[in-house]
Amino acid sequence: MIQHHTLPDLVAAAAPFSHIVESGDTIWLSGILAADDTSAGPEAMDSITTETETCLRLISRMLATVSLTLSDVTSVLVHMTDLTEFEDMNVAYARFFPPGREPVRTCVGVSALLEGARIEFTCQARHPSLAHAD
Repeated sequence: MIQHHTLPDLVAAAAPFSHIVESGDTIWLSGILAADDTSAGPEAMDSITTETETCLRLISRMLATVSLTLSDVTSVLVHMTDLTEFEDMNVAYARFFPPGREPVRTCVGVSALLEGARIEFTCQARHPSLAHAD
């Protein structure tokens, strides 16, 4: 069974899509910008570091709604408008994932993102209690 979740208390309404989709043991999160976080102020957009931290804190809260943590994330797609900020993003990003439990990741440069964002994250996770023995 496929379950669709919208999280209006956490994620600002933007368009007609689900914030989380679950199917079996796999969970997909929609793309997340710092501006999507309903609890973040304008300072969330001050730098690539604050945008990264805001996005990953929001992703962590989103995962908690389906009883997951960042340790359950298996894949991350990162879109950045300025790849010269990659190292600053990477330093902030590394603080959110335990060593040895980092998900696979792809980072691509793009010409623009919504809301004037510098960065957008899209994640996939696996629900360990539903996963087959590895």
